[in-house]
Amino acid sequence: MASHILVAALTFLALASLVLASDPSPVQDFCVGIDDPNRAVFVNGRFCKDPALATGDDFYLSGLHRPGNTSNLQGSVVTPANVVQIPGLNTLGISMVRIDFRPFGLNPPHTHPRATEILVVLEGTLYVGFVTSSSGNRLITKVLTQGDVFVFPEGLIHFQYNNASTTAAALAGMSSQNSGVIMVPSTIFGANPSISDEILRHAFQADQSVIDILRAPYRPAATAARTDDL
Repeated sequence: MASHILVAALTFLALASLVLASDPSPVQDFCVGIDDPNRAVFVNGRFCKDPALATGDDFYLSGLHRPGNTSNLQGSVVTPANVVQIPGLNTLGISMVRIDFRPFGLNPPHTHPRATEILVVLEGTLYVGFVTSSSGNRLITKVLTQGDVFVFPEGLIHFQYNNASTTAAALAGMSSQNSGVIMVPSTIFGANPSISDEILRHAFQADQSVIDILRAPYRPAATAARTDDL
């Protein structure tokens, strides 16, 4: 019996060493190798300030108590508090956002490729959900009210919708200093350069007229108009 325990312990230690030896999760979309350091950027974070020069302002952000401007086509706005706004978050692996919704506003289906999200409703009601990557693409949803908490697993497509005639707001914590965001509609139909119509027709099993309609909001002129509305 003792020998079995020893073998199991050694196996566990071997597997643990493999886990510890794995690469850290990147906080950029990619990192292309380069030989010229003068044309390079720092990977997995930002260059670090001399600790002796750090101040309270490096770890501080104000303003998340103020609602964002939701006068856009989707009726929602995300106010970030990540490493860009708070340099002291660099290497710490956390960040947060505030999300505001006008009545019936939507934070469209999207993913965070580098973070799990935990959301708490500050006011109003939100219908939220995510789609699993297996088990038949299951849609898992919940209606949340003030004080309710919901978790969106890393990398899964998810959304938040204000299904009420009053405003809503939420705070969300991210398990990354730079979670990244991929908005499904605009990424597919507003890619630059564009994904070919042939690929989209095959992928969505739709004719060209449908693809044209889906592309329309993300053409440059339409994008400029949406920006003016923000």
